[in-house]
Amino acid sequence: MTNTSTRRAAREREHRHHWWIAAGSIVAIVTVIVFAVTAQGSSSSSTSAQRTGETSSMGMPVIATPGAGSGTATVAGLVATPKAWALGRVKLNVAVRPRWQLTNTGTDTITVGQPHVQINQGCCPGALTFDGTNTLTPGQSTNLVFELSMHPGMDGAHDMVLHVPVQHADGSTSTLDLSVTGDFRD
Repeated sequence: MTNTSTRRAAREREHRHHWWIAAGSIVAIVTVIVFAVTAQGSSSSSTSAQRTGETSSMGMPVIATPGAGSGTATVAGLVATPKAWALGRVKLNVAVRPRWQLTNTGTDTITVGQPHVQINQGCCPGALTFDGTNTLTPGQSTNLVFELSMHPGMDGAHDMVLHVPVQHADGSTSTLDLSVTGDFRD
């Protein structure tokens, strides 16, 4: 083999070696991109996968309430768990139903009135309902459910306070404050 042939063979081997490195790099980059897109897609599509099979009062599919509740609120013998719901990001055109458990820890019967919603940011509070009675004897509980569903034009951050009136057996009243926040967008 001549010196020229030897150099040519060495260049060809080096060329093949560089080609394998380039191909491996491309495969690695594509793998990272696919992983990132899949991870991002799974977090945003997870809410749509959690449908309950119910339909909201506005005809939208109801999904499991995202986010988390935290804390407890107490006023004159009535305890609410959680005090606050932080829904996080919620897709448009679905409904969520955060709920609070209200428990009478006092010694007298109390009546929980219809809450008033204060909108600090966002719009359009939904229906507020009780899962059961709103007159609670000592030790009795009920759930307060707040249906929220937003469509395009109602998107963005929402921050609401629910002022829950409580009437006591002696005729006195007090107010229990609960909150819910969420970012409604696609």
